Amino acid sequence: TVLIMALSLISVVLVVAGCFLPLFSTEFLGIVGLAIGFHGDVGANRVSQYSLFGFIQEIIEISYELNTNNDRIGLGTIGGIFLLSCLVVPLVQVAMLLVIWFQPMSFHGRSRSLVALEHCVAWELLGVVLLGCFLGVKRMGMPATLVNEQCDELQETFDTMVQYGLLTQEHSKCIDLLSRLEIGSFVTLFAKLILMGLTYLVKLAATEAQQDSFMRKRRSLALSPDDPFVMIAPVPKHFLGPLRCLLYIWRGDEMPL
Repeated sequence: TVLIMALSLISVVLVVAGCFLPLFSTEFLGIVGLAIGFHGDVGANRVSQYSLFGFIQEIIEISYELNTNNDRIGLGTIGGIFLLSCLVVPLVQVAMLLVIWFQPMSFHGRSRSLVALEHCVAWELLGVVLLGCFLGVKRMGMPATLVNEQCDELQETFDTMVQYGLLTQEHSKCIDLLSRLEIGSFVTLFAKLILMGLTYLVKLAATEAQQDSFMRKRRSLALSPDDPFVMIAPVPKHFLGPLRCLLYIWRGDEMPL
C-alpha cells in the first residue's frame, strides 16, 4: 500500500511537471542565426524552448492567425487531444488505479473497472509525445544541411571572415540548427516508466483477485455448503503472478517451491 501511494504521488507530480518544463530546444547558428538574434544583444533570441503547454499555445495562436472557423476547429481539436491525452488521461489513470487497489469491489465491478483502465491506457499518449520529441531532435537539422549545400560557393568568404575575427567558427555557414532534449523530456520519461510499472502491478493484483473470486465461486457451486470438507478446508488465496514472492518476503515465511 505504501508503495502504491508513493508511486501514484510521484507519477502525478512528474506528469504535471512534464507539461510545464521544456521538452526540447532549438538554436539557430550561422548567418541566419545572427540575423535572428540581432536585437541589440547578439544571440539573445537564437535559442527557443518548447514545452507541451507552450506547444498547445502555439497551435491555438496559429489557429487564430489563420482566422477561419475550420482552422480554429481543427487546430483547436488537435490542441485539446494533446491536453487530454498527456495531462487529463494520465491523472484519471492514476485515480482509476487507486480506486481498483483500495476500493472493495464485486467480480463484475472489478471487471468494469479494468475495462475503464484499459481505455485510459489506450488514450494515454505520453510515449507518443516522447517518441516524437526524440525523432524530431534527431531529424530537425536535416533542412539546414540541405540549405548549406546551396551555400558552398560562400564558404571561402565565411572562412576569410573567421580569420579576420568577423565571425566565430560556429557561425561560419549560412544556417545551422541545433536541437537538444531538455529536462521536461526526461521528467516525462520517468513519469511514463513509473506509470507503466504502477499499472502493471495493480492490474496484476486485480487479475489475481478476479481469478481467485472465480475459483471460489466455481468451487462453491461444485460442492455442497454442508460438506465437511468445505468447512474444514477453505480455498486458499491464489496469487500466481511473478510478484508472489513479495508476499513471503513481507511475512518472513519461506516461499514454497
